[in-house]
Amino acid sequence: MKIRNLQIKNFKRFTDLTIDLSNEPKLVLLIGTNGCGKSGVFDAFELISEYCSKKKEKTKERDYTYYRKNNEPALISLEFDNKQSSRVNVLQDRITAKGVSLSLANFYGRSAIRYLPRITRTVLGETINVASNPDKPDYYIDVDVRFENDIDIVIKQLVDQVFKGLYNNVEELEKIRVFLNNLNAAFTRVFGENPATSLKFMRPVTPADGETSQLIFAKGISEIPYDLLSSGEKEVVNILLNLFVRTPFYQDTIYYFDELDAHLNTALQYNLLKEITENWIPNNCQIWTATHSLGFIQYAKQSAEAAVIDFDNLNFDEPQILTHQQTSEVFDIAVPKQALPVLFKDKRLVFCENQNAALLNSLGMADTLFLGDIDKSTIMLRVEQENTIFGLIDRDYLSDNERETLQKKYPNIFILDYYCFENYVYHPQNLKELYADFDVEKYMQNITDEKNDLKNRIIQKLDNDRNSYIFYKKGFLNHKTEDFDAVKGMIESDDFEVFYKVFRMNNRGDICKIHNLNTEKLVVTEWFKNKIKTILSQ
Repeated sequence: MKIRNLQIKNFKRFTDLTIDLSNEPKLVLLIGTNGCGKSGVFDAFELISEYCSKKKEKTKERDYTYYRKNNEPALISLEFDNKQSSRVNVLQDRITAKGVSLSLANFYGRSAIRYLPRITRTVLGETINVASNPDKPDYYIDVDVRFENDIDIVIKQLVDQVFKGLYNNVEELEKIRVFLNNLNAAFTRVFGENPATSLKFMRPVTPADGETSQLIFAKGISEIPYDLLSSGEKEVVNILLNLFVRTPFYQDTIYYFDELDAHLNTALQYNLLKEITENWIPNNCQIWTATHSLGFIQYAKQSAEAAVIDFDNLNFDEPQILTHQQTSEVFDIAVPKQALPVLFKDKRLVFCENQNAALLNSLGMADTLFLGDIDKSTIMLRVEQENTIFGLIDRDYLSDNERETLQKKYPNIFILDYYCFENYVYHPQNLKELYADFDVEKYMQNITDEKNDLKNRIIQKLDNDRNSYIFYKKGFLNHKTEDFDAVKGMIESDDFEVFYKVFRMNNRGDICKIHNLNTEKLVVTEWFKNKIKTILSQ
């Protein structure tokens, strides 16, 4: 079920709003500033869902909440991809349908008020019928407590499957393995492949002796309970576990999520929306979300199955017809258009990878504004299409010759001289500037020893790692044996300044053994500033 046309009349803020989705997208992204009306669309879905569940006793209470004009009928009309339609006449308290009969399973939504800072259940609750959505909040502005019910359901299923597997020795234990693999594969795609920073779900803990339920995760060598995860990690766990439990019962459904990007940085926003849209929402369903997220907009721009609907600067006292926004520049939507000349006047815009933008902006380069982007592939394509912007990307496993070739061919692309941003942060000369008694020789030897411990593994994966680069896929560079051999030779070298160019220092900051070390402190040194300025002047 996918909506191809939605009309809302005399409801909430809307006099007569039409959203035309003739391309029948799987993803509908509602964007705009706070208070522009995005969530009002979800209120319309909620009302339809309420009528489908026959919760009509609250109609009188909702008059003030929902109806824009009490003396005129509020109307919600839907046309679906099968050309069938349905109409909800709110004041007459009924659904009138033509060609399609709506049911409770056709709508499933989560409000923005779903964040759970810690798990509180000390006993497992009653088993609920997920298909009837009994734990749905009465109002969209109420706290959504379904996540703790999801935890109960998962614990019960796992315990049940364990005992079935032990006694029957059949496929039940395999179901547990599949469940863990699916969830952990999703965490890897959202948080990245580095085990030191990504999450891995280990096991649930059942409540006992007054202790609460718990979910246990691994990060690096540490086991971390749900309660100690970051806010962003909790949001991802909340959404993915909810979808794991609920989607089997909602296979012909309009899913809608308010502020799905809450607490997440731009890179994770992109990854989360991609993961949900491509791997969790059934193909014949549709997902709607309201957002301010650059990461979400960037994903929608790159997806053939997405529509971006712009709610900004619209007068909903007048009829409005909204369609998918065709735009070549993400900031045309994400930032008010009239603000662009003010924000970026006399600035060189430099897109950089992942979360480095804030740190680079702290350098105080008056003529340069750093903007975070997803990865080097996105940056390369952006710069290739628009010659007024610049990109700063990691070197990774490029030879000196490849780095020089790319910079000559694409003068708007700056490439780090070392493997990645962290190689500068944790360079011995950078640390020496901050800590006068820092033992540079011992530190360099520690890194050299670690490199030698890892070099065979690095070389074994080197060809596959290099083949993944956009430089080869797009024909920016040609595969040459001499370039591979040059990088291999650098890795094998014990000359620090030779191998350090292609030795990844991500998450190796513990090598230096300095207490209270933080990245914000390490990027304000003169050594670091001069290195970055030198790269940007090449």
